[in-house]
Amino acid sequence: MNAHSTLQPTTAALAVRPRQDRASLRALVSAATLAVALAAAPCSAAPDFVAQWNPTTPGIAYGLLAGLTRVGGSTQPYQDFTVAVQATARNDRNVHQWAFGVASEAWALPGSRSTLVGVEAAVINEEITNQQFKVATNLVFKNRADGGPQPDSPMNRNSIALWVTAQPGTGFERGIVFGAGSLHDTKQRPTVLDLSDLSDEDIARVDLIRLRKDVVLRYDPASRALRVVVETPGL
Repeated sequence: MNAHSTLQPTTAALAVRPRQDRASLRALVSAATLAVALAAAPCSAAPDFVAQWNPTTPGIAYGLLAGLTRVGGSTQPYQDFTVAVQATARNDRNVHQWAFGVASEAWALPGSRSTLVGVEAAVINEEITNQQFKVATNLVFKNRADGGPQPDSPMNRNSIALWVTAQPGTGFERGIVFGAGSLHDTKQRPTVLDLSDLSDEDIARVDLIRLRKDVVLRYDPASRALRVVVETPGL
């Protein structure tokens, strides 16, 4: 939870129901409460891993809770992974449907004036000598399983790293916002957008910003200048 939260910890109900509670669980869970994208969509779920309850006491209420603290492992550093939650959704051959690895929603129902956060991804470092990366969100594209042979094709048509969307008739007032004090560097000026890991060849062949379908912002490594380019159709 965010450090500014005013909620006080409290005992939370166990979210994962035991196997013997299947009958009562089926009676409690409805498609309307579990639908991810469409309220009227059909729903199926493994009963052992479904949580549905209505907390009434103050504090933090958890639907699903996992906590891991590694106290041992490999003798060499950076060999082991400690993962609180891993979710994988696969569609097999000849299945042409949607697949969501994680679908997270925060709702304010009618009559509720709540602060809504769909996803909070926090990194917490309490070691002053730790110089390793601290990455809140890592967006990765893959075209094979880890360790698999590299295919001949990148298979990345229509891939998008970060997509901002909204329902018709509404939308976000601001796209990306940096809160007060969110950028801090003790050795140099903080960086909002860092492209310095790209080589001159890499940055020369990309459009930094596509302002219109035919108007783009590009960087010229030779002159070290930004250029607005109006593209000619067919070229």
